Amino acid sequence: MKLIYQIGRFDANYMNEVEFKFENETYTSPLSSISLKRYFLSQKFDTKLVLIYPVSIVYNESAVEKLKKNDSFAQKINGNISNYLNEPRTVLESHPHNKEADDFLIIHSIGRYRLRENEVEFKSSYDDIVLEILCDMIERYIEVKDQKNEFYIDISSGHNIYVSALLEALKHFSVFSQLLNWQDKNLRPKIYITFSDPILGSSAKEFQIYIQSITFKAFFSSPVNKNDVNRNNPEKLSKQIYENNTKKKGELENFLENFVIFYSALKNNIPLALYHFERPSFDEIINFLKDIINEIKGKLSRDWVKSPKLSKDNYLKVILSLGLYAGIVKVLESNGIEKYSLEEGVELGEIKEKFGSNENSIYKIFNLDFLITILGQEIYNLWEGKDKDNKRLIDKVNENWEKLGKYLYGESGNFVDRNFLAHAGFERNVAEIRRKCGKLYFRYASGFEERIKKCLERYMEG
Repeated sequence: MKLIYQIGRFDANYMNEVEFKFENETYTSPLSSISLKRYFLSQKFDTKLVLIYPVSIVYNESAVEKLKKNDSFAQKINGNISNYLNEPRTVLESHPHNKEADDFLIIHSIGRYRLRENEVEFKSSYDDIVLEILCDMIERYIEVKDQKNEFYIDISSGHNIYVSALLEALKHFSVFSQLLNWQDKNLRPKIYITFSDPILGSSAKEFQIYIQSITFKAFFSSPVNKNDVNRNNPEKLSKQIYENNTKKKGELENFLENFVIFYSALKNNIPLALYHFERPSFDEIINFLKDIINEIKGKLSRDWVKSPKLSKDNYLKVILSLGLYAGIVKVLESNGIEKYSLEEGVELGEIKEKFGSNENSIYKIFNLDFLITILGQEIYNLWEGKDKDNKRLIDKVNENWEKLGKYLYGESGNFVDRNFLAHAGFERNVAEIRRKCGKLYFRYASGFEERIKKCLERYMEG
């Protein structure tokens, strides 16, 4: 799928057609993105075009006056301007360029505009405009998440503020798509900026369309910090977003807290925790993300004169965290990492194969290769390490679950965060062990879940 975005136009010459050239093919149209779409379609590519209309676009008095006798769109603007801001889509859907586009997006505006006696000062925020475009990009992308996608952002038109917001939204979208796709990187969309030769003031007869590939870097790093998710923090992220909505606040807290557990378990080399704690499915996380996006869109569309000035930073933390969480779960699901039954536990050889192996380690997928050696050494000690009587663990443990400390260090002692981290989660006071069919199985002792969670939260940033 090739998806093209461009800021739409409405001026006295908006229907004038121009010859745009791309790959030695020429297509005559009023917008470069329309010509680009026609080229892609001629090459049998599945292509969609989305035009972005600032809500103020119709407030062009000179264009309306000049065109209203012969142009149906100008006539519709002229006849509906007094009620336009109640439902701008009913007017903008008549924009002739939409016949070539597959959909259009309305965004907020900034500045003072006038059409006859209708004068409006739009008091919106740049951050809200970024969120509007970002939500649209994510929404369209996750609907076709299992396809290879290419995004083309045409910056040939539009005022600086809208083009800048479009480019910033693109950056955040690119990071989101990378956080969502770690194992199959082909599902990370390719990103391109497109633009044409300057048209205004030019005497040229045809205008070249240029395409420039652009990349943004994403890392295995948490968008939220421990203060954002600490239940005792009055300024925690869920409270800032859902101050008076207890139900929504609780749902967001649960998702973010669970994200921290799995993110920190990977970052801090605690594979046993990935088998121990409950987690939502990939689809459940994506559906919750869709709900968040719908809420953002709902808040932004309530008033087209003044936007709500949402906290872009807070919403970005939530969107990117959910993207990374879904990306983590997607990898775990595809590699068969499932919650163990307490009766069964997980076999040490499986942890070695899926995390401690130089050939197959899941850590490589997240660019955490350096953890493989550390975990490998810990697994070697558990399997090959001998006591003063020259006995290994496999020689001593039986088929009943018992604390690991009984066999390695004695049963005394308290849970210490640093020991837990230093031993890759195989801490003597919380890890239990048993032998079955000549293999070692591990699990966490009941009653320690909250203690482990607090440790993972505290050290989520390393």
